Order: sequence, then C-alpha cells, then structure tokens
Amino acid sequence: MTTRSIKKSNQHFQKAIHQLPLGVTSNFRYWGDEETIYIDHASGCRIQDIDGNEYIDYRLAYGPYILGYADPRVDQAAREGIDIGGVFALSTELEYEVAQKISSMVPSAELVRFSNSGTEAVMAALRVGRAYSKRDGYIMIEGGYHGVSDSVLWDVDLDEWDPKQGDPQVQPTSHGVPSSIGEMVTLVPMNDANRLEDVLKKKHNEIGTLLIEPILGNCCSIAADPEYIKTVRSLCDRYNIVMVIDEVKTGFRVAKGGVQELYGIEADICTFAKSMANGYPIAAICGKEDFMRIIKYGGVLHGGTFTAHSVAISAAKKTLEIIKSTDALATVNQYGLNLRDGLSRILTDHNIPHSFTGHPSMSGLFFSEKPPTNARDFKSSNYPFYEKLAEELLEFGVLCEFDPREPWFICEAHAKDALDPTLDAFSAALENTLKGESVE
Repeated sequence: MTTRSIKKSNQHFQKAIHQLPLGVTSNFRYWGDEETIYIDHASGCRIQDIDGNEYIDYRLAYGPYILGYADPRVDQAAREGIDIGGVFALSTELEYEVAQKISSMVPSAELVRFSNSGTEAVMAALRVGRAYSKRDGYIMIEGGYHGVSDSVLWDVDLDEWDPKQGDPQVQPTSHGVPSSIGEMVTLVPMNDANRLEDVLKKKHNEIGTLLIEPILGNCCSIAADPEYIKTVRSLCDRYNIVMVIDEVKTGFRVAKGGVQELYGIEADICTFAKSMANGYPIAAICGKEDFMRIIKYGGVLHGGTFTAHSVAISAAKKTLEIIKSTDALATVNQYGLNLRDGLSRILTDHNIPHSFTGHPSMSGLFFSEKPPTNARDFKSSNYPFYEKLAEELLEFGVLCEFDPREPWFICEAHAKDALDPTLDAFSAALENTLKGESVE
C-alpha cells in the first residue's frame, strides 16, 4: 500500500470503473483498484497527479516525449496546425514537407506514408511485405513488441517455460486473437543468426517478411549484436525476405537516423511513431521506392480518416526540425550515460550485481553482471526485486515502469535538473527495498 495520498485518484477510479473497463482507456494504465493514478498535468520531465504528487518521469508515455512534456516549441507549432483546420479527406503541403524531412534523415525512407499510431504503421508494413513477397508467413523476434493488432500479439510463454524441456511455446498474448494467425507466425530468438537461417532454409517458400526491433523496446531494451543484425540483412536478401525494421520506439531517439543509422543498415520497410512528434499522435510507414510503390489503387490499400491531421503533422515538422538541427539527442544520450553512471555507483556501493542494456536514451536495468542477449535470458533475472524497487521509487517521486522489461526513457528536459534528485531517490528507495528483499 502506498504511503502517498492518492485519495482523489481512488475516488476517481470508483467513478471511472463504471464507465471504462478497468477505469482507464489502455490496459497498461491500470495499476490496481487502489493504486491506479490519474494525471492532472505535465511539464518537462515531470508529471503531477490529481492528488498533487509530482514525479520525475522515466516512462514518458512509453517513449513519445523526446524533448519533454509541453515543449513550447512543439506546442506552438501544434497551435498553428489548429488554424489549418484538421483533416479534409484531401492532402496538405505539410505531408510532403514532413516526408521530405524524414527521407533526409533516414536513407531507407525513400517514400513515406503517414498513419496515426505505431500499431497502424506496423499493420501497413506487414501488408506491404505480404503483397510484395506474395507470401503470407512472417518472422518476429522473441520479446519484440509491435503494437496491439492480432498479427503481432504473439510471443513465447516464458512464465511456464522450463529450459530443460526445449523451446518455449508460442502463443497469443491476448484473448480474442484468432488461433489461425499462429499458422503464419514464426518466432526466433534475438542474436541467433543460425536459428534464423535454419528457419529460412526450411520455410522460405512460406515466409515473405521479417519484422524486427534491433533494440527490443519492451524487453529490457536488449540490443542486437552489430554482426547479427548485418547477418539478418544478408539473410533477408539471400532468401528474398522483406526486412521490416520497427522503429516506433527507436526512431528519432537513439540517433537522428534512428537505429538504422546506429547499426549502419537499411530496411526495406521501416515504421516510426512515438518520438517523431513529441507526444502528438502520428506515425509513418517508410521504405525503399520499389516496396512502397505497391501502395496504390489496385495494389495495397492504405489510408485513414485522421491520417496526417494538421495538428499532429505540424508538431512532427517542428520536432524533426529540432532533432535534426540541434544537439537535443546528444543531450539525451549524455544524460542517459550520466544516469547509468550514477545508478551504477549506488548499486556497486551495495555490492549488487547489475548491468545495462540498450541505448542510453532507453536503457534497461538488469540485476546481473552479464546483460541479457535475448528474451529468454529474462527468465533468469531477479525481476521481483526490480518490481519492488520501482514501487519504492514511486514513493520518492521517481516514476519508472514497474515491469522491468520496459526501459527507462530519457528526454531533453531531464538534463535540466533531474539527475541529482533521481539519484537521491534511487538511493533511498534501494535502502528500503533491501530491508525486505534479497538480490541473490
């Protein structure tokens, strides 16, 4: 039970539960009947709930805020977008301008189409992959997260997995997902090129698309080995597989050209969302011209009533201008490194084995000297200790995701004044956690 007062949130939950399933509009916002909080406002890297509790936020809505909440530069652009009028079932000049900006930053993004969310962009990417390859089967990486459409709500069941009994079982991660979709899905572990090649040798006549996050944004930020991701690119070329790189979380965050710049690779198709508009709802499916030109009448259908809304695309234009022309990402990266160093000092002082995964702008914290290389390694982590530590951090005004598979997201605003109070809170929370837990 929390020691903070969340009386108003509890009272609101009792009203909301009668109107909204779980009292919220996303399953991930429900923390429990007596723990769910509701936000009043946010600014910079801090959010405040309706009870007046303030938190330094390292969830950042699961990654959209690369500059910070209520960034005045982006919000002013969004206000100017209001004056354009919204959506018209027709296009505006801004669509071309933002597409051009994306293409100038991401070499593989020769052509661009806009969507409203990462889920929608990935759905479109898979549709293009199937149409281009003329094969319905597709590969995903264990632990990857690609939104909430039926096609991608599949993963391995690690909770019930006994490594001595072979590979974990592949299953849908939601009720209501048609079991027939599972016949098209193949999952392989991250950083195991031999396993991938074995699958392609056997099933390349069935499989036409590979969907991958080179940094697993919902699995400890586990990162692909550089040689592995280059081998994946090579195998896709050899077996005529459409390589879709999902950059919904990494795009315009880990580098100006996203994870593709970081690794020196180019996708056939790639998806972007979260950071591209600093919190405004917009996404993009991009790719090489040969692949994208099949989006046409008589080919692949792509659209959406609210796609490229004038407010969201105005915000995207300004956000991408800032990312491209300023040192914002360098600031984010350096803060992430400083945060890692500070947390590491505290944990080392307490003789707690630990490691970090992923990129400094979206780090995973792992309680082991050796960082994980795939989702199966999560099975051996001390995640109950992490969960307890995250709960204690909340009491000291620092919000990170309770699920250790979600990284700590950094925004430019953190660099202003968040480091010292974060480290002080982490030290105090760790002391409380150690009183009742073991990290062995």
